[in-house]
Amino acid sequence: MINFLIDTLIAVCSVMLIWYMIRYQLRRLHKSNQISIDDYLQKITQATGISAYDTFCKSAETWRVSAARIDRDFKIYLATQTVPFYVKDFIRKNQKPIDELFRIKDTSMTDKRLVVFHSVLALLFWGGAVFLSLYVFPHIWPEALRSSIIVGPP
Repeated sequence: MINFLIDTLIAVCSVMLIWYMIRYQLRRLHKSNQISIDDYLQKITQATGISAYDTFCKSAETWRVSAARIDRDFKIYLATQTVPFYVKDFIRKNQKPIDELFRIKDTSMTDKRLVVFHSVLALLFWGGAVFLSLYVFPHIWPEALRSSIIVGPP
């Protein structure tokens, strides 16, 4: 009876853990799809090497906004993070080129390093578990337990 309760508890915990992990990944994916205007401003500055003020000036060219208004809007942006309409329009119209520029500048080396790190970590965990179960535990367990269960390297 107690084995059944323990198995049931393990199954419920496993299902809850998997459900939580899937939910976390879906939330993270949903957040990564929603990129804000501020994120695009940061992408432009990183990919092109120009400042946010230069981005404001570039976006004001199509709307023919005066230099005084650009300065005023940029000061408001720095104080309150409020983006004016002409910058929003510029970013909305140029989302694909901005993403392509950022992808070109962004290196995927961090992704490769992350995959290698997780692979090595998984190998260490599995190798450590095998080493413990085959070589360490048989020498730690009491004699009564060792004689009833044959444990050791093959």
